[in-house]
Amino acid sequence: MAKWLFILSLFSCSTLANQLAIEVIEGAYPKLTFRIEALEQLELRAQNKASKNDQDQVLQITLPSSSACIADNLQLLKGRLIALEFAWDPSIQQQVSILSQGQLWKDLPYRVLIASSSPSCKLPNIELDLPSLSVFNEGWGRVNVSEVSGVDSHNFFVVQQIGNSYQFNLVSPNHTKAQHYWLKFYAQ
Repeated sequence: MAKWLFILSLFSCSTLANQLAIEVIEGAYPKLTFRIEALEQLELRAQNKASKNDQDQVLQITLPSSSACIADNLQLLKGRLIALEFAWDPSIQQQVSILSQGQLWKDLPYRVLIASSSPSCKLPNIELDLPSLSVFNEGWGRVNVSEVSGVDSHNFFVVQQIGNSYQFNLVSPNHTKAQHYWLKFYAQ
């Protein structure tokens, strides 16, 4: 794991930027940080395929088109146990709250659609299937919801690719590596 590099991809919409970063934390699992600051569309959609969760609906986030090929970066993580940080800013939190009014939005899974404008990208359109914040909050996970800072959630997952879809499945980590991750997280 010492040969891993820090990779940062930015795909921007006006002055706001969505961020996808992969980093190695020494003694811990690789970390994928996915931070959403701008979106093209947010909607409540019906599940379009068999899902492990009990929800009939999913919060679908469509991001602006990017010149980066996000699938190339995610290939590095396929089949690996990773620490995942999924976050969005307060304006998106307000939109999520309004859209899912009357429902427990923390229990809804997320589908994030990302399109690439790069002609060399093997998978120009990808989908990230992320669990609900309730799942993020299980076991080793942490979720922070704030009107000022938005949402910041962490837990340990294995990334599985099916076609152009990347699914994040919750797993129990090795205790020592998980403790290393949280010690370094809180030290920052």
